[in-house]
Amino acid sequence: MLAREHCQELVMKYAAGAGVGGLIPVPGTSMAITAAEVKLVVDIAAAYGERIDDAGAVKLIGLSTVKNIGMKAIGEAVGWVPLVGWAARPALFAASVKAVGNAALRHYETLRPDAIYHQ
Repeated sequence: MLAREHCQELVMKYAAGAGVGGLIPVPGTSMAITAAEVKLVVDIAAAYGERIDDAGAVKLIGLSTVKNIGMKAIGEAVGWVPLVGWAARPALFAASVKAVGNAALRHYETLRPDAIYHQ
């Protein structure tokens, strides 16, 4: 299996988890989403045979930070709006994780486009 295929599955899995996390009506949930994004980037790097620590992952996340900060802030804010906000939060959090994962995937795919994933 190519690393790209494995990582696309990872991105979808983490995005789904973020969507579920968005259902929890607790302020500050976006902090947990950010931690998941860091873990996702570390996992993507590992799939491409690269080792990065959390600090390296945070630097890589900087590729899409401005957009994601906006999505998370909106996700936190709309969480206070009954019904509509509760429905929008999961989608915003999932979109944020997906954007970070896809940015990391593009980064590593340009470095090693034919990388094979080894479990």
